[in-house]
Parts: sequence; C-alpha cells; structure tokens
Amino acid sequence: MENRTYIDRLPDELLIRILWHSSNPPSSYKSDSDALWSSLDLQPNYFYANSSAEKDGSQEDKAVLPIPPALADAAYNLLIASICRRWRLLARRYVSSLLVEKDRVVSLQDLSNSVSCFPSLTHLHLENDSVEALDDAFLAHLASACPKLTVLHVGYRITPFSYDARKHLHPITESGLDHFFRQCSQLQRLSLYCLHRDTQLPASFFLLTDLHTVVLTDASALESPDLVNLSSLATLHIASSKLTREQLSSLVRLSSLTSLSVSSRTTVHGSAAFAFSQLASLKSLEFGGFGPSFNILFPSAAPYKSLENLLISYCDQLERFPDDFGELLPSLRNLTIRECNNITHLPGSLASLSFLESLKISTCFLFEDLPGNLGQLPALKTLILDDLHLSNLPDSLCKLPSLKTLFLIHCCQIQQLPEAFSNLTSLETLCFMHSTQLVVPEDIGELTNLHTLALNESLVQPLPCSFTRLTSLTRLELDDCWIEVLPADIVKLTSLQELYIHDCPIRELPELVTALTSLEILSVGSCSQLSSVPSRLDALGRLKRLEVTKCGVLSNLPECLPPSLETLNFGTSSQVTAVPDFSVLPKLRKLRLNLDGIEQGLRFFNSLSHLTELELGLAEGAEELPLPLSSFPHLRILAISRAGKMKNLPENLGSDLQQLQQLRIRGAAELKDLPASITQLRHLTSLEIQHAPELSFLPDGLGALSRLRELRLCYCSSLEHLPDSFSQLACLNKLVVINCSIRCLPSHFAQLTRLRRLRLDGCKQLQGLPEGITELKKLHSLSVKDCEELTDTLDLDGFYGVWISAGSQSL
Repeated sequence: MENRTYIDRLPDELLIRILWHSSNPPSSYKSDSDALWSSLDLQPNYFYANSSAEKDGSQEDKAVLPIPPALADAAYNLLIASICRRWRLLARRYVSSLLVEKDRVVSLQDLSNSVSCFPSLTHLHLENDSVEALDDAFLAHLASACPKLTVLHVGYRITPFSYDARKHLHPITESGLDHFFRQCSQLQRLSLYCLHRDTQLPASFFLLTDLHTVVLTDASALESPDLVNLSSLATLHIASSKLTREQLSSLVRLSSLTSLSVSSRTTVHGSAAFAFSQLASLKSLEFGGFGPSFNILFPSAAPYKSLENLLISYCDQLERFPDDFGELLPSLRNLTIRECNNITHLPGSLASLSFLESLKISTCFLFEDLPGNLGQLPALKTLILDDLHLSNLPDSLCKLPSLKTLFLIHCCQIQQLPEAFSNLTSLETLCFMHSTQLVVPEDIGELTNLHTLALNESLVQPLPCSFTRLTSLTRLELDDCWIEVLPADIVKLTSLQELYIHDCPIRELPELVTALTSLEILSVGSCSQLSSVPSRLDALGRLKRLEVTKCGVLSNLPECLPPSLETLNFGTSSQVTAVPDFSVLPKLRKLRLNLDGIEQGLRFFNSLSHLTELELGLAEGAEELPLPLSSFPHLRILAISRAGKMKNLPENLGSDLQQLQQLRIRGAAELKDLPASITQLRHLTSLEIQHAPELSFLPDGLGALSRLRELRLCYCSSLEHLPDSFSQLACLNKLVVINCSIRCLPSHFAQLTRLRRLRLDGCKQLQGLPEGITELKKLHSLSVKDCEELTDTLDLDGFYGVWISAGSQSL
C-alpha cells in the first residue's frame, strides 16, 4: 500500500491503547471482552483484526492492518477493523476511531449500520471504495449517530486508472454538507480528498470555529473561499484549478496557520498583492503547479521568520531564486525543490540557512551548480541530488560537519568526488545510483561511521582497498557494478548485517563470507558468471534470509544451512543437481526453489509443515507435483512454474490448502483442467494461470470463491468460455484475459459490482461485450486490444469516468 505507516513500527505500549482508554478495561465489560479477545490476536509487532465466524463455521482471514501517517503518532484510542458481519464482537463503547479501507464496505447500508454501532466515535476515516458509499443521507445519519465526531477524513487516491472516479460518487450536495456541518459544529479536522466537481462548500462551513485542520485535495471546481472566520485553523491543504491571486491573498489573514499547502494547475498572472510571510506562525509551506509566480513567495523581500519546511514543485517557469534567499528563511530546516525545470542554480545566500537539516533537489533538468559555500551549512544532515545536470560537487561539501545521508542519483555527469571527501566522518548513509561515471574515492575507508553503502550502476573501477576499513558498515549493496572478486579483507566488516550482490560479473562467492557472522540477509542474483558458493553457511548463526537467484552457471548450493533461516530463495540455475536438507530449518516460512536438474528426492518436505509461501519451478518433464500438498497446511501462497508436462493439479488441492490466498500457475503447456476442489479455497483472493494452451474450461463452481479479487487468464488459447457461476464472484475487482479464445463474457457480467479494472487483450474470438457492462459503476479502467471479432460499438457516454485504452481496437 502506497506510503503508509504500519502499526508494527509503533511502540508496544500503544498497542494496549488501541483497545482501551486505559490499561485496564472496566470489570463491567468483562463478560463481553472474551468474545472480543477471541476475534483479535495481538502479537508483539503486529495487530490483527479477525472477522467473526461465518454461518458455516469457517473463519475470516487475519490481515495486518495499516495506520495512515496522520494517525501514526496519535495517542488516542484507535481500533482499525474490517467490516465484520457481527459488529457486536467489537468493544463498541471503547472505540473512538474507525478506519474503513478499500473494499471493506459493500453498501451504503453496511456503512450506516457500522457507524451506528459506535456511539463514542470521534474519528472516522473513509478510504477508496468506502468513499463511494458517501452521500447526503449518510452524512445526515452520521451527524445523528455520532454526536462526538471531531475528525472526518474522506480519502480517494487519484491514479491514472481512477482519475475521474469522483464521477461515480453519490452526489453530495451543498445542502447535504450544510446540514452535516450545522449538526457537527464541533468538527476539528476535515479532509475531503475528492469532492464532486459541482460541489461547493456551504456558508455553514465557515462557522466551524473549532476546525484546526482542513484538507481539500483534488477539488477541481472548488474556488478558494475567504477562510478568515476559521480563526483556529492551523493546517490548510488546498488544490484547485481556479485559484486566483485575490483568493490566495485572503489566506494571509489566517493568523493561526502553521502549515499551508497550495497548488493550482493554472497560472497566477502578475504580481501578487500579498505575502505568505505575513503568516507569523507559518512553519510549513508547500507551493506547486503555478506558472511565473515566484514573487508570490517573496514579493517584497519580507522574511518568513518561523518557516521550517519549504517545498516548491512543478513551477516550470521558475528560473531563479532571489539573491537574499537565505536571509529570508532564518528558521528553515527542510528545503525540497522538484520538477522545476528552468532552475539552474541556487544562490550563495543558501549558506545563511544555519538551521537547514535537509536539502533535496530532484528532476530539475537544467540544474548545474550548487553554491560554492555549501559547506557553511552547519546543521545539514541529508543531501539528496536526483536527476540533475551537475558536473561536479563543490569542494566545500566536505566541510559539512553534520552530514549523515548523501544520495547521488542519475547524476551522470559527475566523475569524481571532492578530494577531501573522507572528511565527512559523520556520514552514515552513502548511495550512488545510476551515476555511471563516478569513481569511488580511494580513502572511502575513512568514513568510520558509515552504516549503509549502496552502489547501483556506479562502480566503474574495483572497490578501493580502504573499503574494508568501514567497520561500522551494516548494509552493503552492489548492483550492476564491475566487480569480479570480493576483497579478501571483506571479513573485516564485522558489523555487516545485509549483503546484496546483483548483476555483477563475480565468479564465486568465497568461503570468507562465512566469517561475516553478523549477516542476517545474503542476497545474490543475476550474476551470470557465478559458478560456486560456499558449501557451508551454518556458521552464519544470525542469517534469516538467503537468496541465490538467476545465476545460470552455478553448479552447487550450500549443503549446510543455519537453523535461523526464515526465507530461502534458490531460483533458476539449471546446473544445480542437489539441494540441501531443509528439514533442519525449523523457522523457515518462505521457500522458492527451482527443481530443474535436481536428482535427489524431496523427502525433507514432510518436515516443512510451517511454510506459508512456496514457489516451485518444476523439473523438466515432471508430470505431477513432486510432493504432497497435505504437507503444507499453513500455506498462504503457492506458485508453480515450468510445469510443461503437468496434465493435472492434485485433486485434493482445495481440501489440503484451506488457508491458501494466492495461487499462480505458469508454463503448464499440457494442463487441461483445474480440480473441482479448487472451489473449496474459501480464502483465495488471487488466481493466475499463464501459458496453459490446453486448458479448455474452468470449474463450474468457480463462483464459490467468494473472496477472489483478482483473476488473470493469459495465453490459454483453448479457453473459450467462462463458467456461468463467474458472475457470483462478488469481490472481483480485477479481471485480465490475454490471448485466450473467449467468445463472450457471461451474460450476468454486470453483477460484478466491484469490478474496477477489465483488460481484454488479443482475444480474437471475442464477439461482443455483455449487456449492462456500462452499469458497473466502479469500473475505472477498461482496456480492449486486438480483439478482431469484437463488433460492438461501445457507448462511451455509458462509461462515465472510465479510463479507456483501446489499442488497435476501434471503440
């Protein structure tokens, strides 16, 4: 999930506060708490919500539940849960915050019933699909059912596949908002990430005097109003295509504002008659998308005395900063400049930013020079330079006393670092990516505090000898680097915990790596000349993850492995004839193995009952799986590839793998059908079948897979139809059919009410699309390519808001 803070990063003591206002629940609640604890499973690093039992007695899946960044530091009582069929299992009276995520709400009625269960609700977060249940009636119900509500977050993330998704939202009218705001006058935080384009804020919005946070994003028809009455407003994020200079000028009257983000897709012409510098409490300013408008930020050389964070983005007409730029921002700590393609340099006054801790400049194609006095920034800790036209770095860079993180990414013109680079003794993370001419300095070993060194397509010469003096190094990444031999002195890296070697011409992984006793991750991949690895790795007593993949000439695998391993990936290498005994790995949970060329039996699989993920590439000529699936009762993911001679999957697949969530079958040239027991996989969410040209039908009971969300059928040239029960896949949101002989889609296709993405590619026999397909209100992406027999002319007006890709097909 994109850009989230997971609960496993939070302190353990917060886990208790998730369930209770205090450390001890009231004794009066004891009778109900047993039911709650039976549906919730707390572990040290994860928080799970377990839905209640189905009528047939089966249990819902447990899933790790995320917390949005805005909540990560919250100290209030928080419970995140899926929509359960029996809400009475939850501690209703003690739930003050609820997050309803994507695909968790099936109807407006479900959502209304859900919030009614929580009379103490103060925080409601609706994201993605759940937003589509929002309308005037629900807002009215919410206002009456949750009188204590202080936070409402409605988040709809816009992507190329859902940019016009707001067209499918239930209409929220101005009068509906007006009623809600009058009933919920205590609102403190309001986030509306997607309004219908015709919706305007009512006058009652400006009477919400307790509001301290307002986020109005992707409100394309919203004209920034006069917010001066919102005297408590501290955070305002607003985006609109119609912002004018006068509307922006009204923002400076918000005297309590500490964080402001303003973006517009139109140009603000002329000189602005205001300055955000008048906002005396402003600490964070994000400004983007405007044309020739730099004087909006600095109209009269007035300083931003309190500003600590400044982000400027997508200002293509911005060519330079004022000479006194540094003097105008005396408190600045973080400066980010991105996608400003006419900026060539920063002024020397940047050195006046004595509190600056982070400087990030990215994708400014004409940017050529950093100021020569850069080293005068005493507090700078992070410097990230990405996709710039720099030819060198100033020598003064080496005088930055506090620099801890340095990233050079796609800076292809830089060949050498300053001579005194080793003076950066505070440096902890150094990353060179796609800086193809850069030479690593000989004295890099003097960086005694360096913890992470990442070289990606940035090593044109062998590692310097001093590299092994990096005794504090815990992570080393060598990716697409010209390195044939690991230095013998690598054993001196006694703190190394993670070693990644990918796309390098290394010929062997020497025995000396076994002396790196702190290693927890060893990953070697796509090293086409690698022929051998150490026979014993059992000395690496802390090793948790071992990966040796895509090393085509490798002839052996380690014979002895440490019992600490949790993840093992031995990918494609046709020269290997034996695998180690995995039965000595009690902690192993994830195994990926290529069996092609393996001569010994797989008797040890009986001892791997604890596996949760298994990916197998079958041996050439294998007609069946070489192991009983009943050996893996806890398996969640099963992937089978290179199954060219396999005619059938095990008949008992469905009964043996009751916990299976993902099933992938690739390269099954002779597979004719799927076992009927596959319909017993009640937890299956993803099914993928690729390159199975003999597969002619799917099981009639496919519709029993009630949780299936994604189905991919690719290069199954004999598959001519989908079963009638297909329309019963109530949770299906993505269907991909490529190069199959499907003649038509099921007649009740319109019952797939959650379908969001439909891709039909190379289905040359497809003669039409089913009636009612335009009624799929959640369909955001439709791709039809090379379907030569498709004669229907789609009514594009019926696909209101759908991202349509027709390829060579005329629609």
